[in-house]
Amino acid sequence: MALMTALTVSACAPAETQALRFSTWGSIDEIETLKPLLADFQRQNPDVPVELIHVPDAYPQSIRLMAAARKMPDVLFMESQLLPGFARRGVLRDLSPYLDSDPELGPDDFYRPVMDAMSWKGTQYGIPRDLSNLVMFYNRRLFDEAGVPYPESGWTYEDMVAKAKALTHGDQFGVGFAPYPLYWLPYLWSDGGDLLNPERTRSTLLEPESLAALQRYRDLRFKHHVAPTEAQVGNARMSQLFAQGKLAMMVGGRWVVPSFRKKLDFPWDVAPFPRGKVGSIVDADASGWCISATSKHPEKAWRLIRFLAGRKAISAFTESGLIVPSRPDVANTAAFMAGSPESSRVFLDVIDAARPTPTTPSYDEIQYELIDGLGPAWNGEEDLATALKPIVERIDALLQEERH
Repeated sequence: MALMTALTVSACAPAETQALRFSTWGSIDEIETLKPLLADFQRQNPDVPVELIHVPDAYPQSIRLMAAARKMPDVLFMESQLLPGFARRGVLRDLSPYLDSDPELGPDDFYRPVMDAMSWKGTQYGIPRDLSNLVMFYNRRLFDEAGVPYPESGWTYEDMVAKAKALTHGDQFGVGFAPYPLYWLPYLWSDGGDLLNPERTRSTLLEPESLAALQRYRDLRFKHHVAPTEAQVGNARMSQLFAQGKLAMMVGGRWVVPSFRKKLDFPWDVAPFPRGKVGSIVDADASGWCISATSKHPEKAWRLIRFLAGRKAISAFTESGLIVPSRPDVANTAAFMAGSPESSRVFLDVIDAARPTPTTPSYDEIQYELIDGLGPAWNGEEDLATALKPIVERIDALLQEERH
């Protein structure tokens, strides 16, 4: 909690008025976008001073500490994957009554998948700022030099492998590979597999469709030899290799765009994720604003959320290139479409087939199990079935604990 105090930035407020406490993470650039918006809000709402709590690292852990100490902020910025864990503990407020009665903001102002992502068990706990999904980034220069056609809508896993083979030589690789579930879930879903069953009571990773899909992902390294192994690139991130011109294609999200706009000295663009056996299916996750169940100022907290979720504020976040906006009326403007990548509309075109990650209150722990446990399989030291068996058992145990 001492760290929280050290990271607190307070706006000027009358001494007799208690400030609305608002917590968020984000880079320096992101906070610099946020601060003028908060200043604008306070000019319009002089009775609602805002205390900004910036937590740049370990945000979920910090919020859990604040919840345990009963010092929750009034408004919290939160990822959809974390939301079920907090909602289950009863520390978030149902926002449906505010949304249903508000004359300025309604559920139809947002893409439906992100509204679903910011809810749990049918209750709307958050209002989305952005839509987080994945597309394929590609280096046009490397494609042109190799005489390889750019990826297009409708291309397949097999097309990707063929292109990647033509683009792999020396220390240059055709396509990226990351061990985190975020990046391999689209391969799983697009081939008909899944992480959990529809009821979210057990893992389905050992079922034939899931196992085959994960094997096709692993094959990028050890069968087709088009994706780098850890031994070949160490701890380098795929975005780093891409920026260095050593990676022709990488699966990534909109969050890399601001950095790419500043740093890349070659032409680049985006394409949809390649089709698998059942389609091209990526995530439709979100980040957004929630209100603490213990807030003494829920009406004022809603006024802040309504302002931040409005078209003007969402446009400001969008113009930096950082986010896919949660609002269609912003996504279809120059705020999102202008600048690189040229094919920004791809981020919108994939929404209809996208799906929120099947999160549960223990999703943090499930992710850790997958990241740690699958390491030997992703590194070629163990086959997938062997690596997955104890992971699935632990995931099933976590889900059983949730039910009790």
